[in-house]
Amino acid sequence: MDKITKNQLTAMLLITDTFTLFCFRGQISLTTVIGFICGIVIQFLMSLPLVKLYSMGGSVESSGKIIQIIYFVYLLLWGGVLFSMLWKASDVIYIPYENSNGIWGKLLIAGMIAIVCLYASSTGIKAISRSAVIAMATGAISLLIVIVSALLSSDWNNILDTKTADSLMTEISRGFFISGGLGSFVVFLGFTKGNYMKNTIYYFSGKIILTLAITISTILLAGGIMEITEFPVVTSAQLSQPFPVQRIDSLFLIIFAVFAVFSIGVQSLASAELLKKILPKFRYLRTTSVLAVMIGSAFLFSGRNNGYLYIISVGIILFVIPCFLLVKRSLAK
Repeated sequence: MDKITKNQLTAMLLITDTFTLFCFRGQISLTTVIGFICGIVIQFLMSLPLVKLYSMGGSVESSGKIIQIIYFVYLLLWGGVLFSMLWKASDVIYIPYENSNGIWGKLLIAGMIAIVCLYASSTGIKAISRSAVIAMATGAISLLIVIVSALLSSDWNNILDTKTADSLMTEISRGFFISGGLGSFVVFLGFTKGNYMKNTIYYFSGKIILTLAITISTILLAGGIMEITEFPVVTSAQLSQPFPVQRIDSLFLIIFAVFAVFSIGVQSLASAELLKKILPKFRYLRTTSVLAVMIGSAFLFSGRNNGYLYIISVGIILFVIPCFLLVKRSLAK
């Protein structure tokens, strides 16, 4: 089995989490920030049984067909959510295609992304995890530029003045919606070197830092127009002008495209790994089939950022099933 480091695991997962933040729709306020952080802490606590399971030598991949299918379906549906997010966000970041609201334009974008994902997935988890570190480092530098611009040129009153009508619980549920890397986390945690608990803490700590950096800088830059902004993180990148001769829009477009490819690529790679266990005789076109189903399922989602359905689904894959497997192991002894 290929082994990856905690840095490589964290990079793969944070790229997906960053991409979903890019595509986040709705207002962001201080309540939103608190809700997102509370959601991440809850997700970490939910993951503790999973960490215990891996530490005892168990895994999702060896947990039986039914559970494998549950995780497989979850990953497929989240892949569809990612494609849906990509289609909706492409309208405001100006990915050019004819008739931006048409089905053929969406399929064209999905097809191009799928081709790149097929190549990336064919190289295996080791290669894609190494590339993810480079992509995440590049994205972090770009994010740092936006943050510095926000700190130097923004109105700090935006932090308190920008408000939403949503409650803290609603913001926590919306925070679960931007946690697209959790399904891949469940699968790939077992591929990591070292202590599983330390690797988990490392990932969720990075997720908290990343979420704080993006949401606070978004409020500082776009707080004044938050009520009329559908994609606040994209808007904040467009408003950031750290250099007098060039806006950051073009750089953000590159990062957005790269993160979209990696997000869907990692999701499809995790799905293909599970499909290999579920149908071992299905050796060819595994990733192609997975991507085709993800694209098809994307039409089922409206792309909205709220709903307690996401808390329930994450709770099942991150907490309920690992607890069940731990109890099963203890009874078998």
